[in-house]
Amino acid sequence: MNNPSPMTERREPTISAPILKRASGRCLVVHDDLELRLRLAALVRRAIPKMDADCLSTASFDALAPDRVSGYLALLLIVEFSLRDDAADPLARLVRARGQAPQMPIFVFARGGDERNAARTIKLGANDYWPIHAVKIGELTEVLRPLAEPVRDAAAASTTMGATTVTVDSWRQPQIGGYRVLKTIAQSTTAAVYLARNDELSQPVALKVQALRGHVVTDADRQRFVRECKILSSLNHRSIADVLDYGITDEYSYLALEYFPCGSLRDRLKNPVSEADAINYARQIGEALQVLHAAHVVHRDLKPSNLMLTDDNRVVLIDFGSATVQREASDLSRSDLCTGTPYYVCPEQIANRDPDGRGDLYSLGIVLYEMLTGALPYQGENLGEIFAGHRSSPVPRLPRHVLRYQPIIDRLMAKSPDDRYPSATLFLEDLSAVSAPIRTSVDGTRPMGVSNT
Repeated sequence: MNNPSPMTERREPTISAPILKRASGRCLVVHDDLELRLRLAALVRRAIPKMDADCLSTASFDALAPDRVSGYLALLLIVEFSLRDDAADPLARLVRARGQAPQMPIFVFARGGDERNAARTIKLGANDYWPIHAVKIGELTEVLRPLAEPVRDAAAASTTMGATTVTVDSWRQPQIGGYRVLKTIAQSTTAAVYLARNDELSQPVALKVQALRGHVVTDADRQRFVRECKILSSLNHRSIADVLDYGITDEYSYLALEYFPCGSLRDRLKNPVSEADAINYARQIGEALQVLHAAHVVHRDLKPSNLMLTDDNRVVLIDFGSATVQREASDLSRSDLCTGTPYYVCPEQIANRDPDGRGDLYSLGIVLYEMLTGALPYQGENLGEIFAGHRSSPVPRLPRHVLRYQPIIDRLMAKSPDDRYPSATLFLEDLSAVSAPIRTSVDGTRPMGVSNT
């Protein structure tokens, strides 16, 4: 973030100040570090010059009455994620604020968080999440602009159909013909996923919805959504999410997928995964990639939160919003990296080169390593350190009890695509051979790929 201007007002509103009256055209920044919250407030003013920001410490914010909180256009919470087991829940304030102001946009800026924290933050009601060191002025402008110009947005979000005017409110639950929304599963600034029922379908569905007009939906967002529908509809495999329905209304585009009540592999990794489960999951992911790559589709965002689990221990690949058809050129921008997760991104993607199927296999290698060890291979305090690990750090060694999978991990996570498996099929062949019961051959040697240590 940029340093605040020397002219930045450093005094903070007191508890007794008439905050509600001043809140029109203002958002609220909350954190205990005065310098940090003033820097974020300054970035808000740069993003939207007509918008201002009040800054409060957490104690001052906690003392605010709910009506004062809901009087702001948006709440910007800077959250500190601690590694201490006895630390208070850093997202408790988010939960309380969401309960006080159900319709208010809440944006979380995290220090020390990882992808698990990001997923939990969105589940608990945040509208968007950024690592504090990776906030981009363009992204902040995109989410704040509709809030700063409600009159213009309301006009832009209305269309006249005969004598009826339809106004789109991106924050309310959608009205999709034939579907009854039960609850919100996840929500971002561009789309939301709901648990829903349809009278013609026997099971509940995950209904992914994107508003066509209004709140920060760009042409790229729409194109990504349509691409996901087309890709998923063209595939048929037990390890790839089934598309039950999709379409476009006057207000929304929507995609109905099978619902996975057991959660994601990310949730499963909160507890240790057995070797047998890790290999079983890796095999299923590899089979899904076989189907994708045969259709010339590259997922580009393979990670545990995009791998859902069923009650029969089946793993299913979802979220094709970042996928590309391999034969088509795509413009990979820096923001595309943010649609994936830096812990699972391949080196060529970091270098702004389009990955082919071998990029998905690299991400699978990261996932397999994490399942076998319970830890990520490359970590860091910021994106630069994480990316440096992907680009130049040696592939870490597996623990002794699973060391026989090291040759597979080494090949999956090779820095150069040319040194990786050329196909998911060859990966599956090696995985099958190495994970088979260890037997000693006639000459007393162990099968290839099995460590003697």
